[in-house]
Amino acid sequence: MEALLRFWSERAPRERAILLAGGAVVLIALIYLLLIDPARTGIARLERGLPAARAQAAQLQGLLVEANALKARPQVAKVTATEARAVLEKSLVAAGLKATRIQPLSDSDLQLSFGNVPYAGWSTWLADAERTLGARAISVNATRATAAGNADIELVLRLARR
Repeated sequence: MEALLRFWSERAPRERAILLAGGAVVLIALIYLLLIDPARTGIARLERGLPAARAQAAQLQGLLVEANALKARPQVAKVTATEARAVLEKSLVAAGLKATRIQPLSDSDLQLSFGNVPYAGWSTWLADAERTLGARAISVNATRATAAGNADIELVLRLARR
């Protein structure tokens, strides 16, 4: 610190004024480069990204509403692989449908075949099975049958696991 004071006292008043002016310019440049410019460019960048952030917030809000609606749905009954066939047959009888074949596959999947069934009744049954039993259609192959509105259907269902 003494060396700096001695250096300052050895300078003429005009040199001191020039050094003070140069120091002020350097200080103003540093303040601008370190504080003002990053804030200005950051604000501009944030303003450009604000519409996208608002859209994402609206999308997240919609997903939150959907998640809350899904939580409010009744709990899905989970059946064991041994109960699966009986439960499915009971739901088919309740829907007025008869499967021509129910064959167990691996990992609690079931293959069902329907011959000449009303497609509207079958699709209603499938939606109900997905909702109440936790079953998910893995593959569906429907071909038009001889009667109008009827179909021959091959279906693989994956049941919810315990």
